[in-house]
Amino acid sequence: GLFSAAITGFIINSVQSLQPNPADQTAYYMQQGVAMLAQISQQISSIAPQVVIPLTPPPPFPTFKPLSSDIRVNAFWFMSLISSLSAALLALLVRQWVRNYMRAFEQYKDPLKRSRLRQYLHEGSERWYFCALAEAVPALLHISLFLFLAGLVDFNLNLNTTVAAYTIIPIGITGLFYVFTTLSPILNPQSPYQN
Repeated sequence: GLFSAAITGFIINSVQSLQPNPADQTAYYMQQGVAMLAQISQQISSIAPQVVIPLTPPPPFPTFKPLSSDIRVNAFWFMSLISSLSAALLALLVRQWVRNYMRAFEQYKDPLKRSRLRQYLHEGSERWYFCALAEAVPALLHISLFLFLAGLVDFNLNLNTTVAAYTIIPIGITGLFYVFTTLSPILNPQSPYQN
């Protein structure tokens, strides 16, 4: 929830770079209006009335095309938000399913009926890959975080290279730590970083 809110704050700011700025259009047309007024003024102040200066309409406002880096940043951040919200939804669903699973046992006092029901539900949860779905929640959050960080690096690279360098260093250290803690259980079974 909190991570999704943070991502949304960044998206609100960055999505504005994907559409034309109305202030830019206003300034453009005001400049064109000034140019037209200057042209009219020349016609009026012309000494020879037979000399006609043609009045040309201003060219249209140039078509807006967002920068490819703005598109990439927004794509990273929207995918990050979707992944984060999906993790939150999946976590709520898993919690609900586990509660229902646990309530089913409370219906019966007889140990034999409880064990049969438990076995029946256990087989169903294995058949429907319940554990894999439950384990997908942290994976979705990891994906969301890395997509957000990729967008942050891309955003800062276009903003200022010094800021980007100071951003890339801690992100790189975090990424290396993540890779280390992920691979260490494979390399050493005694590693405390078991997933």
